[in-house]
Amino acid sequence: MASLSPAKSELLLRILRYGVVGVVVMAVFTTLNWVLGHRFGKDASFVLAYPPAVALHFWLNKVWTFGCKRTDSTRQVSEYLLMVGVTFVVQAIVFKVLTATTTMPGWAAAGAANAAQMVITYVAMQYRIFRQVQGAEL
Repeated sequence: MASLSPAKSELLLRILRYGVVGVVVMAVFTTLNWVLGHRFGKDASFVLAYPPAVALHFWLNKVWTFGCKRTDSTRQVSEYLLMVGVTFVVQAIVFKVLTATTTMPGWAAAGAANAAQMVITYVAMQYRIFRQVQGAEL
């Protein structure tokens, strides 16, 4: 059995860490939707649960998944927020389609919608937002 190169091993570990972060953030997001849904309803709880989930997602991915030590935080946050806007639209569409066409509870539809945007987010963070810059601490 052939062993993996260090670069492939690191990529697989990074994808695994990203998956763990995704599950943790999805659990927080769906739990917040469930808790808030009792008081505010499906749509409002979806919107209210989003900012804390996004903040947790940024921090865990920056620090743990990608181990990014760069100091250009303003650029990173602005690019991340642009990506969040795009993926929020993706999530909102999936959420609305699921809640309008199925009997799925709001918290479950929110979880499914969150999973739908994970690939877009990984690619944006890996190759743009938290990319490693050789020989530079920006």
